[in-house]
Amino acid sequence: ALHRALALGLAATAAARLAAAALFPTAPRWDGFFYHQHAARLAAGLGYADLGTGRPTAFYPVGYPFALSLPLRLGLSPFAAVVALNLLASLASTAAVLLVAARAPDPRAPVRAALAAALYPGLALWSCAAMGETLTAALLVVALALATHPAQRPRHALLAGGALGLAALVRPPSLLSLAAVAAAAPPGRRVRALGLAALAAGAVLAPWAARNALSLDAPAMVSTNGGSNALIGTLDDARGGYLRPVAPDDCRHLHGEVARDRCLRDAALARVAAAPLRWASLGVEKLVVTFGWEHDPVSYLRAPHTPLRSDRAALAATAACTLAWWSLLALAWRRRRVGDPTTRAVAVTAAATAATHFAFLGADRYHLVLAPALMLLATRPAAEEAR
Repeated sequence: ALHRALALGLAATAAARLAAAALFPTAPRWDGFFYHQHAARLAAGLGYADLGTGRPTAFYPVGYPFALSLPLRLGLSPFAAVVALNLLASLASTAAVLLVAARAPDPRAPVRAALAAALYPGLALWSCAAMGETLTAALLVVALALATHPAQRPRHALLAGGALGLAALVRPPSLLSLAAVAAAAPPGRRVRALGLAALAAGAVLAPWAARNALSLDAPAMVSTNGGSNALIGTLDDARGGYLRPVAPDDCRHLHGEVARDRCLRDAALARVAAAPLRWASLGVEKLVVTFGWEHDPVSYLRAPHTPLRSDRAALAATAACTLAWWSLLALAWRRRRVGDPTTRAVAVTAAATAATHFAFLGADRYHLVLAPALMLLATRPAAEEAR
């Protein structure tokens, strides 16, 4: 039965993603444009360098461009490479959600989990985007599946930490989910689980951090855009979302990438200290922007040659995605269980995501990294069904 559910889930996931790719053949856009440019350079053996100056960079996290460079090395077109990479990540997400659901006594749970992971509309549409959320979501849910394994062996914490290290190379705040590994462990083993996970994550990140220390003006663990994102999060006109920041004069004339990042961070902290209540109210706006609806998958794919070209079609698709998101939140809340390791791990991961976007900036695509993790709760049997 488990093999049939897995086959069904993987087939449905592939069908949904390939159908989306056929309907929405969209060239890399938004940050994805730069990710693809970096990936193409990596595929050509030119290194990870600033697209304008050619100097080594770590402004954008390297994880997604590096992963995207692998299918590009095989000769795939930019869009085909995006579809291939995101499809593999989506298959991993579906498998992880299904295998966690298989731990429940209800024989219907794996099929329910497989179809939810495969057919969730926002994830299916976003698999066409040259953006890092699909890969991050897969690595996060794989880490949670390992951390909540019933056997709770040391290797599970190590593997979960390794997955989170990879996720951090794609999206640095993923490292905060190391706390979820500890939360999933029994009370007497939490420090050990956290230590093992942190050790594995550090081992994954160490080569890139060493490269940055040697190539940039100062050490940087993953990327150097945290300062600019923090500064954006203090801007009233950004209204919780993205707005290109104007660097202060002190930062504008700095040549070192890490020095500039630290200068922007300090400018952001100064603005927070000057008006902490205003910053807190902006934080609420960021959370609303991030978790209140789901429009980015539609906005990214909307183009004159796609089925979303009209306002009415885009509005209907946005409504469907938003309804699916709200339903997922509601089901995850209803199926949570006090004292349950999976509930604790998912709650910590969700809290880490919320804290990240309260402090930095919001966009509704950012909650997509949580969708497979929430399915670990939403697709399992209700308490009365499990008895």
